[in-house]
Amino acid sequence: MEYDNINISNVEDIIEKTVKEKLEALMKIEHDQYLEENPEIKNGYYKRNLKTKHGELKELSVPRNRDNTFHSAVIDNNRVGLEELITSMYSNGVSTRRISAILKDIFNNRYSPSSISRITDLALEEVNKFVNRKLDKRYIAVMLDGLFFYLRRETVDKEPVIFALGIKESGEYEILGFYLTIKESHNNYKDVLEDLYRRGLKESLLFIADGITDLDEEIMKIYPGSDFQLCTIHYSRGLKSKVKEKDIEIIEDANKMFRCSNKQEAITKFNEFKDKWNGKYPNVIYNTERKLGQLLRFYDYPSKIRNSLKSTNEIERLNGEIRRRVKVISSFPDEDSAMKVFYLKSIEFNSKHAFRKMNGYYKCHDEIKEMFNKRYPL
Repeated sequence: MEYDNINISNVEDIIEKTVKEKLEALMKIEHDQYLEENPEIKNGYYKRNLKTKHGELKELSVPRNRDNTFHSAVIDNNRVGLEELITSMYSNGVSTRRISAILKDIFNNRYSPSSISRITDLALEEVNKFVNRKLDKRYIAVMLDGLFFYLRRETVDKEPVIFALGIKESGEYEILGFYLTIKESHNNYKDVLEDLYRRGLKESLLFIADGITDLDEEIMKIYPGSDFQLCTIHYSRGLKSKVKEKDIEIIEDANKMFRCSNKQEAITKFNEFKDKWNGKYPNVIYNTERKLGQLLRFYDYPSKIRNSLKSTNEIERLNGEIRRRVKVISSFPDEDSAMKVFYLKSIEFNSKHAFRKMNGYYKCHDEIKEMFNKRYPL
């Protein structure tokens, strides 16, 4: 399945072709599994039409054996969509053994844990296509953030996956990729940036991320026409860990900088913040002032979209969803298992946001276009 931009007039043909390919691949796995458990001789395929929720599929290739004892649980009684159910349960942290038991209770079918695992392995082919697909040339903003999870290699360790989420020039959100790494470091983020560039993302107005050391410098090397915004949410969280509990109001004072109508007003709020707390927390004030330009960068953008550009909040929501869905998994057994879950959640996100514009986009798309023209003249 291709993930490049498509003509809307071809959507129905693409859906039909994709569903057909998926069903045929799933039935082949079913058939192979059946022959392992019931040694018989293959006898090619027969053709049949099938009515599905996506319309009628013509000339579906159904595998058969010589004694004609194999019957596909996928299309018996027109029960299509079983692959979607299986991958959905898997991506929600349900084990292959538990999925097998659930399907037996509901459908009385023959899926064993090993065949369930094979079905979810179909996603691995799509993972490689997804993480290597071509990207648009322009994005209004790119958000980068890491999520930690437990993965078994030789031992079970906590490792990060870095998500890259873009806001397209046309206003929609899109998971651009996810990257399993050993630790969060500017070198690993540099690898992410280089991969995005390799896959076609050449022009972005803004990158938004946490305060990874030297990340802003790496961004400027690869994307010299881009700005860098420090995530204001991460800043506030970090501030909480640097002050005493009785002085927690400092966070509210700091956050006043991020709720102003313009940058000059925000600088005034910073100066009030500085005057109030510099005597007690000089290091906090020093570090905030040193990073002030990056913390207030979002004020350089149209007012209608500033709330979408001052933090990695959209990735935070995705990460929260993933944490809830995989909390029943104490650790992933291997890297492939983790990749499948992150892929499934990514395409689910992209599907939900395929036709949703960022808040305020329609009210300032001409301003955004003008910003692109100034940064990246033809």
